[in-house]
Amino acid sequence: MKKLWNLFDVLLIVLVAAPVCIVLTFFENRVLAYAEAGVLLALIVAKLVFHHVKKARLFARVHDMTEALNLETGGVFSALSIPLAVTADAGAILYFNDAFRAAFGLSEKTRPHNLCDLIGVKTLEPLLVDTPVPVFAAEQYFSVYFAPLPEKETADCLFCFIDETALRLTQRDYENSRPAVLLTSVDNAEELYQTFKESECTAVFSQFAQMVEDWATGYGALCRKLSATRMIVIAEEHMLRRMIEEKFPILDQVRSFTYEGRQTEMTLSIGVGREDDFIESNNSAKQALGMAQSRGGDQVAIRRETQYQFFGGVSSGLEQRSKAKTRLIASAIAEVIRDSENVLIMGHRYSEYDAIGAAVGVFAIRSSLNKDANIVVDAKTTLSLPLCKRYAAAAGRGIFISPEHALMRANENTLLVVVDTHKADFTECPALFDLCGKVIVIDHHRKSVGFIDNAVVFYHLPTASSASEMVTELCQYTGKTPILDAMAAQALFAGMLLDTRNFVLRTGVRTFEAAAYLRSRGANTVEAKQLFAIDMDIFHRRNRIIDAAERYRDVCAISVSTDEGAQQRLITSQAADEMLNISNVKASFVVFLTKGSVNISARSFGDVNVQLVMESLGGGGHQTMAACQLGEIPLAEAVERLKAAIDATVFQ
Repeated sequence: MKKLWNLFDVLLIVLVAAPVCIVLTFFENRVLAYAEAGVLLALIVAKLVFHHVKKARLFARVHDMTEALNLETGGVFSALSIPLAVTADAGAILYFNDAFRAAFGLSEKTRPHNLCDLIGVKTLEPLLVDTPVPVFAAEQYFSVYFAPLPEKETADCLFCFIDETALRLTQRDYENSRPAVLLTSVDNAEELYQTFKESECTAVFSQFAQMVEDWATGYGALCRKLSATRMIVIAEEHMLRRMIEEKFPILDQVRSFTYEGRQTEMTLSIGVGREDDFIESNNSAKQALGMAQSRGGDQVAIRRETQYQFFGGVSSGLEQRSKAKTRLIASAIAEVIRDSENVLIMGHRYSEYDAIGAAVGVFAIRSSLNKDANIVVDAKTTLSLPLCKRYAAAAGRGIFISPEHALMRANENTLLVVVDTHKADFTECPALFDLCGKVIVIDHHRKSVGFIDNAVVFYHLPTASSASEMVTELCQYTGKTPILDAMAAQALFAGMLLDTRNFVLRTGVRTFEAAAYLRSRGANTVEAKQLFAIDMDIFHRRNRIIDAAERYRDVCAISVSTDEGAQQRLITSQAADEMLNISNVKASFVVFLTKGSVNISARSFGDVNVQLVMESLGGGGHQTMAACQLGEIPLAEAVERLKAAIDATVFQ
């Protein structure tokens, strides 16, 4: 077209000038004019004939190419080594080439009727996209490319199958050979030394090492001993997948291990790192092991980048008898308080007696150090309003402040003490973390992903019954004289009553020692019990939730409440507690609404780990007390998701 355009001016001049010249010549010499006209006419005819012949040759070439590419006659399409198939819009196969026949192992006499049946899809719709679609068929991996054939009267489609089997197998081999590092550690080595003789402990740890080595080498992994109680296992990804599929039976083997007929009560924690190289995997394994131990031990924590996966955790964890760590923590907390300008104390949202009791205990520690302090509580959402009012009346107004007021008091020299939770998102006022210069965390819940990782003191004791118990012990080692008055002791006692359900669950020697200390400081058991008294309306609402309970899997009770009245969270938690009194019920769940959002309150006696159930739904808590929020979804869907979580975590 460019060359034709360049010649256009010349042709135009010739076509215009030639007739003019012929006319002028006609008046001078008619014979010459006729000759010029004849020559011009001959040139025009010759040009037309040449153009016709060239066009005919071009059409013939296009026709030959079309015939060569014609699907009905085969030709080039049939000779291509890439599997091709043409289908109607419903998937009926109209044509396929020899490469397609060979790729799907079809004989010469076999003619498939429908592509959907051949590759195992219901409709062609997933394939009708601009990007390649991965398909596994005939024991091969394909990337399927789609192209429409618009010149056809029907909506026929051309599909091209690119064999990627070798590439996928190479990719699978690469993924299976990725490094994984497992660090194992005995959780209760110190207690074993107190129970067994030195020589017996040596024999116990030797047999422990043999168990771990036999378990690891059974998968083809390399196992080496780091110390008497710690071992490292080097494995590949495919070995780790088998361990995950079998749910790490080594946990049960170690837990049930006996020495000369005596139960060792030994448990094992395993941290697994699965990163791109061994150094990163080892670092992740260390963090994962710390996470497993901080959640109570007897479990496996698998870390990949920032994501965790947990297995085990069926035991309650062994109580630490020694209080040496508590004494050190108390000294560290006192030092941080002295270096701070003021102190803000807060628990989790919808704070209950354990959170408020622990906060009151920390407030007492602060008082002994003569530092200004306040407890951050949202009066509209707290479940401990009776305790807050009673303590404020005894100790003075202004102790409890709202989150909005707390934001005005926070600065870089402010110390923020978080009790009864270790997740910033669950606190009364998460915005305080950005304003306060230092953070202390005191919590007894099993550690979960997203914990506060910038605390100057992170006092975490998952074997403790409650945060109130932990703070009570701290109070005993702060100052030379007792710092708790009767009202503060009663607040801490109420917190212990709530989380132990009147000293029934998660109680150990240290729990009763703390309770005895609070009693000696003036805690009144009758008045503490009266804090849990409810009015008649709440009593009836709680009973309606219990009446609606239904059994699931024989050992679980599930109740659904559509009531969105006042104190709904308190009522549902009490109902979940009461449902455990039903015969053979080991775990109870109450699904309820608050402001249109679905929540679940879970309780158990310890045989069923409700923390794992709630964690699988995005929540958390403790082995015997947990909860989660599911957002604005139908209650029926929430119940189905709860049942699926129970099946996956409890009855797997």
